[in-house]
Amino acid sequence: MRTLEAPKVRQVSVAGRGPAGARPARTLALMLILLGLPVFGASAQETEMPEGALIKSVDVSGSDLNLLSPKLRDDINALVGERLHRERLDALAMRIEAENPDVVATVRTLVQPDGQVRVTFFLERISDARDLMLNINARYTVESVEISGISERKVSRQLRDDLQSLVGTRLDSDEAKRLEKWLAAELPDYRVTRHIARGSQPGRIRVVFEVGQREEPWIPFRPSRSKLVYHADQKWSGVLDISNGGRRHRATVGFVFSNGDDLIEDYSGFRVRLESRELVTERLGASLEVSRLRQTWHPDTLAALAADPRIPEAYRERLTVEPTVTFAFSPHVRITAGASVSELESLSRSPESQKANAVVASIAYDQRWKQRRVDSQNLAASYEWRSATSELDSDLVYTRHVGQVDYQYERGKSAVIAGLAVGRITGRAPLFERFSLGDSSTLRGWNKFDIAPTGGDRMFHQSLEYRYRHIAWFLDTGSVWDPDAEMKVRFSTGFGYHTDNTFLTVGFPLNASEVTATFMMGVRF
Repeated sequence: MRTLEAPKVRQVSVAGRGPAGARPARTLALMLILLGLPVFGASAQETEMPEGALIKSVDVSGSDLNLLSPKLRDDINALVGERLHRERLDALAMRIEAENPDVVATVRTLVQPDGQVRVTFFLERISDARDLMLNINARYTVESVEISGISERKVSRQLRDDLQSLVGTRLDSDEAKRLEKWLAAELPDYRVTRHIARGSQPGRIRVVFEVGQREEPWIPFRPSRSKLVYHADQKWSGVLDISNGGRRHRATVGFVFSNGDDLIEDYSGFRVRLESRELVTERLGASLEVSRLRQTWHPDTLAALAADPRIPEAYRERLTVEPTVTFAFSPHVRITAGASVSELESLSRSPESQKANAVVASIAYDQRWKQRRVDSQNLAASYEWRSATSELDSDLVYTRHVGQVDYQYERGKSAVIAGLAVGRITGRAPLFERFSLGDSSTLRGWNKFDIAPTGGDRMFHQSLEYRYRHIAWFLDTGSVWDPDAEMKVRFSTGFGYHTDNTFLTVGFPLNASEVTATFMMGVRF
């Protein structure tokens, strides 16, 4: 402790460095001050600020006086011999904090046996050692609780209410830690850290939960397939995925309600998916998906199947088990290998069935660049290979290749989105493996049953879209065909209101015999 001669300010030197043996004594002295123990005299006692009492001495504890401006030091010195006025002390504490933004200043008074008052300005850096900081922070009243980095709407109502319950109370470090863990559990893809900042008044602090993006996982979870989509020709389609888990492991139960949007079949049912993106190492992951789906068929599809016996028959129900293992070379490049085992119950010869058992493999690349504050680019590319052979006890023998590239560039309120997909099948693939175009995301404006009611073994599709303030214009080009049939390229265009998750679209086929508008809307989440 360094004492300045009256009427100068006295500094209690607890934050400085010294011999190792002095540290415990300094820490003890600080703890005694925090606890308000009567270390300054047998009869001295800390009370509420006694307005009008004579100030005998002034101490500054926890900081080097040289960090304070000469004018501020002089004003603190001037307190000695003056009558105590709380507003004056609070004003000085606020000036200390203004000159030292990383410091919280608290004013404490100690009544001496002679009735005079000793005033202590207790200063503490918020970034000091954690154990010491917890004791210090517990002395302050929480002025506000903030979540920084994301919209609070991403956090459950109950958690938001519990966070706000801290306001107006002394900081309980255990409760704050519990809420920090709860927030991290609700946001497994984010990094959550808790910071303390000084409040707008002396003796008050702000609790800030800072939420930031974690380092990209090397193996991402499968994106949600949840959606509610309407297409003027294909009507409503619904999928709901309900996921539960943490950052490493997740289980998903999916329910499908008459989904006619993405395949040539209309299917309903359920699926269960278990996945881990970190097995021993972040480079290795695995998944297992089991699905049971029941099909209904468009009349045009059944008529086309009856006219072409080379295409595998329609089925009433599809049961699929698909285990896979993924290895990541980096957070941006990964390969996946596994199997897909399907049993297809015949629509016309039930309970007879066919098997479609395939080896599957894929490679994927994705990258995101944020060049400037308002510029960003996303690139994703993938190739998948599936091969069903008689050696796998498969009744349907085929090989399927599909490659896809998607690119998105955003600048300010504008965005350009481009996509390219190509596919090829050899052999006799089941209907759920055949390619289809003309839905809410491909050849928008066409009806897939007018293009290829049974799908095709060859496919290419490209799309270009421009958005400004979510108002979108697009141009789609594509074709789906069989090797012995003529390839016909189709075009469509349209406009709408598009965000990353929702769309309201009007599409027009450009080279159809009759140009009619097709309305589509939906949400994917």
